[in-house]
Amino acid sequence: MNRKETLRDKALAYLLEHGLADLSLRPLAEQIGTSARLLIFHFGSKDGLITEVMDEVRLRAQQSFSALMRDAGGKGGLKLFWHWSTHANNSPYVRLLYEVQVLAMQNPTVYAPYMDETSSTWLDFVESTLPPSPKRRVTATLCVAVIDGLMLEYLSTGDLTRTTAALEVFASLLGHTDGK
Repeated sequence: MNRKETLRDKALAYLLEHGLADLSLRPLAEQIGTSARLLIFHFGSKDGLITEVMDEVRLRAQQSFSALMRDAGGKGGLKLFWHWSTHANNSPYVRLLYEVQVLAMQNPTVYAPYMDETSSTWLDFVESTLPPSPKRRVTATLCVAVIDGLMLEYLSTGDLTRTTAALEVFASLLGHTDGK
């Protein structure tokens, strides 16, 4: 792993713990054992650092869920994704992704371009897990919107029981009662 990747990974660990909303390079640099100047040298700017860290978050999350889908033989769909995303090992990554989504509404100049890529990547991913159909893209959009809403509800209230029950109802409406 080169120096830039090491710094990216340390910055990622910092953001998983502290979030992104109040990010300042100097405290970040101090916490990860470097200088703000070195971060600028490697990433070009604070926005460049955020972009690389968030690309890594998305990559790790998608690789982790893809591996789980492979292990499950491609079965599980929405329910499997929900259980994966609310698991203690994955929820810090998911929380950071949703924090960026909310920040994109407040500061679209900085965060919207990242969200456009993240949203389309996740939409493509969800679509690829659905059976072929003329309405596959629209169904994937609906699934992503429901997951987004339930995840925001879960992250803000901590009520995993209620949000999981709501996901179960949605999955049954889609005909996913057999675990697909």
